[in-house]
Amino acid sequence: MALFKSRRSGISRKDLNSELAHIEARLASKHEGIAFHVVITATVNSDPPDGMDAAHAIAAIRDVLRHAAADALRVRDAFDLATVQDVCAAELGRERSLAAVPRLLFTAKANVGLLAEDRAAVSALLEAQRKQTIADELRRQRTEALAVHLSQPATLLAHWLEERNSDWTKAPTVTVTEELAQRLAEHRPVEHLGVEYALVDVVRQFLSTFPEPAQKMMIHTILAGGMRALDRHDHADRVEALAGSLEPAPAGGS
Repeated sequence: MALFKSRRSGISRKDLNSELAHIEARLASKHEGIAFHVVITATVNSDPPDGMDAAHAIAAIRDVLRHAAADALRVRDAFDLATVQDVCAAELGRERSLAAVPRLLFTAKANVGLLAEDRAAVSALLEAQRKQTIADELRRQRTEALAVHLSQPATLLAHWLEERNSDWTKAPTVTVTEELAQRLAEHRPVEHLGVEYALVDVVRQFLSTFPEPAQKMMIHTILAGGMRALDRHDHADRVEALAGSLEPAPAGGS
């Protein structure tokens, strides 16, 4: 081509643009082994200075644009080509220059895609991620369901016995069972908590600040009185029955 026969002869902007119309590159994505296929079209926006080394200028522009695209794409996900295309277009659309006198200004646009092997790799990776997501979600649901199920002491004890072939001699104490059930209840999934559960937990913590049975009975009596004032007599009866269980047993006579 005449452009390279006389490297020091005058070169027009049109000639440069013709040489820079198709710049290909395979540039890495954030996924190891998967790369983008990029076709860059550069546009020189200023007249080249007299005596410019055309071949050197073309190589330099190609190198600058490939590096700019590589920097923009190396952290990008190969699953979302539309976003990758926008990011690359924005980066290459910025005006750059070569250190000539006067400066040679240029911009570029790019078409980003995937070659067949990279498309196949992306499909395989997506399928693997879907399977892992499903497995993780099923595991999470089973774990949360079990935590909710075992947040009742009786259920927890029954589960313990089932797992150990009903060996009653090794069953945990009531205190241990209730403590474990309470810990599970405190770690229920957020969607299972709700305001009512949070309120019950506050009341439980409040009652635990009164260590003496007489103090607890007083709180139960106040709570039962409030329930009766709201015509919730069944609930009040149940609270009073619980309060009765707090009364100390009468001392036996000699």
